[in-house]
Amino acid sequence: MSQFTDNTYWIAIAHLPRWGTERINRLIIDVVHEKQMTWDAFFTLNKDEWQKIFPFTDKELTDLENVKTDIPRLAFIAEQLQNEGFEVIPINDTAYPTLLKENLKIRSCPPVIYIKGRKSLLQEKAVAIVGSRKAGKAALEFTDAVAKKCVADQKVIVSGFAKGVDLQALDSTLAVNGKSIIVLPQGIITFQSGFKKYYQPIVSGNVLVVSTFFPKAAWEVGLAMARNVYIYGLAEEIYVAESDNKGGTWEGAMNGIKRQRKIYVRIPEQLEKNANLELIRLGAVPVDAYGAVMDINSATTIQAASLVAESTEPYHTINRDIEKEILGLLKTGSFTVKEITETVKPDWDNRKLSGFLKKNPNIKTVSGKPVRYTIQDVIVTSLF
Repeated sequence: MSQFTDNTYWIAIAHLPRWGTERINRLIIDVVHEKQMTWDAFFTLNKDEWQKIFPFTDKELTDLENVKTDIPRLAFIAEQLQNEGFEVIPINDTAYPTLLKENLKIRSCPPVIYIKGRKSLLQEKAVAIVGSRKAGKAALEFTDAVAKKCVADQKVIVSGFAKGVDLQALDSTLAVNGKSIIVLPQGIITFQSGFKKYYQPIVSGNVLVVSTFFPKAAWEVGLAMARNVYIYGLAEEIYVAESDNKGGTWEGAMNGIKRQRKIYVRIPEQLEKNANLELIRLGAVPVDAYGAVMDINSATTIQAASLVAESTEPYHTINRDIEKEILGLLKTGSFTVKEITETVKPDWDNRKLSGFLKKNPNIKTVSGKPVRYTIQDVIVTSLF
């Protein structure tokens, strides 16, 4: 089977409508690894044959029949990708980034990635620098300093090509002849203006453009949010320049903390309004304006923390000793809010306690009436 034909089938499988990522990955495992079938052989089967060999639901069978009829259209897209110098890298290809599999596992790992540029960058040590589109001066200066330090350490910078921190990370990297991976919030074919702007660093091997979305997908907010997962997934180290207490940067950092990854967060300057300290309280590693790790208990850090004007959520004033007492209690079993209050006797009202229990990534909810809380067990499965 030719590379062109194979790519057509991979595009068809990777973007099965309304199939979750994990379901698609399990189909790939079943077809390619367990049954040792080619996609060409798979798509020559009819509905009855699929039903005999695979445990598909009626909806899944219908979806597969529909995508089978769509193969000619997808072949034109595969041809365009090939003619314009893009590469299609499926999840079982040796060029597929190992770190992405390790970080995202079967549940979230994209079945296919589309790239243009020097693909060996996918296998090099990489650092993600993330933050707000409307980042302040301190956050942008931090981004510049960390990017240049990482380039000096021969590390690739991963960014999402959004305004603010993302573009600062990219520009600072290229300014010192560093290497960068741009992770797109859109289909790779729709990034034509970007390819023109970064033509020289792409052909020189300093920039690799990556997309996980359907090749002709236009930019949209949902894709921008989904893209953040892949930025974090492609990096060994993650630096947060500035985060609100919601949105893509916050969600990505919280997910990283929950997976017990090291998330480095800049200690904010006096009177900055952001959620950086909240991320540090939840388990992120505090760093200074140049990315150097700080001791959260040091006098300098505590002084800075006491003068920071963060968001006005009640959770932001949590006392660390009480927090530790609650976590210690939850390690022994599951408890209701009332039981936690009676045992720990925190100097908090119920609203503040509930906010802490719901926001802390180490705590999980146990369904029932009343709701109970306990420590989250982090369990992740390997991909292949």
